[in-house]
Amino acid sequence: MPESKKIKIKNLGEFLLKRDARIRRLSIRTAPDKGIWVNVPHSLSDVDAIEFIKQNAEWIQKARQKVKKRELERTLFTSNTHFQTKYHRLQINSSKGKYFQAKLDNGLLLIYCPESTPVESNEFQQFVQKAIVETLRREAKAYLPMRLSVLAKETGFHYKSIDIKNAKTRWGSCSHDNRINLNLHLMRLPDDLIDMVLLHELCHVKEKNHSQAFWKLLSGFCTNLEEKKKRLKNYSTTIF
Repeated sequence: MPESKKIKIKNLGEFLLKRDARIRRLSIRTAPDKGIWVNVPHSLSDVDAIEFIKQNAEWIQKARQKVKKRELERTLFTSNTHFQTKYHRLQINSSKGKYFQAKLDNGLLLIYCPESTPVESNEFQQFVQKAIVETLRREAKAYLPMRLSVLAKETGFHYKSIDIKNAKTRWGSCSHDNRINLNLHLMRLPDDLIDMVLLHELCHVKEKNHSQAFWKLLSGFCTNLEEKKKRLKNYSTTIF
């Protein structure tokens, strides 16, 4: 069973020690709103974990600063926020109810926040994030498999399967056995950039790396490739 306990180290602050049978090595992790924690194998003691933390004190301080910066830069969703997916526009309203609510209605992602709850609260912001992700997931499952199938027929490439994921870094990937993974955040991109990513993964069916042969192959199917690659850099898979 997973175990966790909090410890406090002088001059370094509070840490959460997490133990799980799946953890194989000692490591330190940080994330916005989650603080800092240490993954500890069952074979190691608290003393081992504390010594490891002390040895990495400088890295920990830098990591905390980065996380704090990410928290400050994170999107704060309010009634004035403009956010658009491929098929829905976000609209946040206050309500007299007691609970958060979200629904899709005629091209809108409607989210209701009780008047008694500040929209800036972490609880509501996390609710908005989850609602956006589920909206993107629904759109992606309806659009991406269909579009990938069309492009595959046009290019003559055959893939084994497609899966939709909420990935943190990649827009897509293609495995050695031609299983294609696509990021649900593609639904925030213009159509031509979505196609570029899909064509990119389809070309990996034939060319498994980013060799000159790969880029030549992709440019044959995707016009203005360099310009599109530059535009894609203006978007991020992480929006929260």
